Amino acid sequence: MPHAQPTTGLRFDVLVNILPAEADIPSLQSYTTRDGGTLSYRYYACHHYASHRATQQAAPSTLLVLLHGSSASSHYLAPMAEYLATSAGFDVITPDLRGHGPNPAKRGDVDYIGQLEDDVADLIEHAKREHAPYERVVIGGHSSGGGLALRFAAGKQASHLAGVVLLAPFLAYNAATVRKKAGWAKPNLWRILPLALLNQMNVTRFNHWPVLHFNLPLAYRTGSETLRYTYRMMESFGTADYKADLANIRAPILVLVGDRDEAFYAKQFEPTIHPHAAQSEFEFIAGVSHLDIVVNTTAAQRIALWAETHGL
Repeated sequence: MPHAQPTTGLRFDVLVNILPAEADIPSLQSYTTRDGGTLSYRYYACHHYASHRATQQAAPSTLLVLLHGSSASSHYLAPMAEYLATSAGFDVITPDLRGHGPNPAKRGDVDYIGQLEDDVADLIEHAKREHAPYERVVIGGHSSGGGLALRFAAGKQASHLAGVVLLAPFLAYNAATVRKKAGWAKPNLWRILPLALLNQMNVTRFNHWPVLHFNLPLAYRTGSETLRYTYRMMESFGTADYKADLANIRAPILVLVGDRDEAFYAKQFEPTIHPHAAQSEFEFIAGVSHLDIVVNTTAAQRIALWAETHGL
């Protein structure tokens, strides 16, 4: 990644010289989704058990599925995933969500609203067959991936999850946590509002229209980024009602945000989330911005401590 300083949007420069090379992280593996398609993920085996798995003597460990944010892929989550696999007792899986990564079938698009949740559920079942018969599954996500994790945790999988980790999560465009002029995402309201009305009338034929564009500086583009989302992709990441979704979650929730987050108001997370999910825990990570929370050792250590406290 180049050393240029971005002039707008998020501070992508904080990842320079921190992210490992592609050759130094687990290679992409594939799994089959319910529609017969193939998607990719990276697998980080828990170091405590990895040496014993060849002899089939390892006890099932906890699986953490960690979801990337908008425009990105699994690559930038590698430092966090590696730390948690090494120090927190997790097996960690980081998928390239549908429409993302090096070679998606339809970049920035899904077939229907809610397909990302189905893909994650299929990935968990694949992991249980191919890696270990996990007794506990934790869902986590960064930024819009945190919104997807919240959506997933409140849905059909709610009773099957042992915990939820939200790293600077996107809750909703009108949540008190959102900085309205952060400069990263540019929604086309002239399309979004009419499409929302049409979807209320069960008219979905225009959901493939692009409605959200991302301000990724040219200096940080590699060719594998996803610079725009269709309406159905945008809606698949978010929650229809974050307050109701939070109230539906019974599992422990950990919320981490940097006190220098450029996209969200850090101090607004606790008063926004806690009234609807009393079991949620919060911590502000000093000196950390929106992106470098996923490469921050203090944040990773806090997740490990939370997992230990809750027997995960």
